[in-house]
Amino acid sequence: MTKHTAPFPVLVVSTFFIAGCGGSVLTGPSTVTGAPWKLQSIEAPASGLVGISRPDNYTVEFADASRLSVKADCNTCSGTYSLSGASLSVGALACTKAFCGAASSDTAFLEVLSNATSIGVRGIELSIDSSRGTLRLTR
Repeated sequence: MTKHTAPFPVLVVSTFFIAGCGGSVLTGPSTVTGAPWKLQSIEAPASGLVGISRPDNYTVEFADASRLSVKADCNTCSGTYSLSGASLSVGALACTKAFCGAASSDTAFLEVLSNATSIGVRGIELSIDSSRGTLRLTR
């Protein structure tokens, strides 16, 4: 009986090489569903890069059947999304409209998310891009 050891290391190296070359190309919702994504930063043309001090207050959860649940600081939202490859489209979000305070990033967060055009996953990071900026989230 011969032992074949070469293919496994080659496969492992190939997997790490591919994963390290930018965001993955998404082919369906299963890549992003399963648990909420927590916002780490927002980058927008008007405000630059803004770090989020309380990531648990800003979450996006992609569910089966193209349903979306969002926590935007003191507000919650729900809606739909469609995902095809790396293209993301978010439908109209139904949100509570409480005032979260002047220091809140809820408006910027929802503006970027509502105008989403693309999405990418790299390791544990999810990025959502739109004409209004970029969201960076982790699990």
